[in-house]
Amino acid sequence: MALIKCKECGTEVSSKAKTCPKCGARVETKLVSWGMLIGMICVGIVINSTFSSTKSSSKGSHTSSQAGDSAPGVHNVSTPKPVIQGSQWSYHLSDDPMGKGTVFQAQVASSNTVEFDFPYAGKQHATLTLRTHPRYGKDIIFSIEKGQFLCRSYEDCIVLVRFDDEQPINYTAAGAEDNSTETVFIRNYGRFVEKMLKAKQVRIAANVYQQGSPMFEFDVSGFTQNKYKPNNKVTRESPLIKSN
Repeated sequence: MALIKCKECGTEVSSKAKTCPKCGARVETKLVSWGMLIGMICVGIVINSTFSSTKSSSKGSHTSSQAGDSAPGVHNVSTPKPVIQGSQWSYHLSDDPMGKGTVFQAQVASSNTVEFDFPYAGKQHATLTLRTHPRYGKDIIFSIEKGQFLCRSYEDCIVLVRFDDEQPINYTAAGAEDNSTETVFIRNYGRFVEKMLKAKQVRIAANVYQQGSPMFEFDVSGFTQNKYKPNNKVTRESPLIKSN
């Protein structure tokens, strides 16, 4: 039982009383039914749920905005740079130290590496060089970083060359006159260059001391004759010019 105040005289009376015992005024009580109470509770739950959802959505949007600010352009897809054909070639022009003219060179490194065993352990590339020299003539030079070609300057050896998917060809070669063991000079320059100009890939294999006949691959596409041997005369040494 609860006590309520009489509207007329202010006396506290029982909520179950029908009249005020002091002034006789009718006591009005507000009864809340169970249905109304349950309805009010449900309304409160819905309002609270809606408020919480709105708050979470606002927080998520704010977080996404911050993430976007901290990482601008995160959805941008970078476009890879196109590969320029022939960019693997380097061209070198220099004066002959004896004053006989200009030395022209074009070089390309192997696209693969070969793992050598003892005593030249480690991965290494090879280099293919075309050279036109005023005193020594035209040469195809095949060299490795370290190792010992089984080829002497006074005794020819065999180098196996394959252009694209053609049958391999045996080329004769000779070692360097200074007895360096990392270089061989492949003979028949004209035939080699003629076939190379029609090919995209050249594979070369030669005997190396205690390494068998390792094979190196060269991407020879995009070779430019005008950069290798330009018409204008060079009067001073120029650095390696990378094809682009």
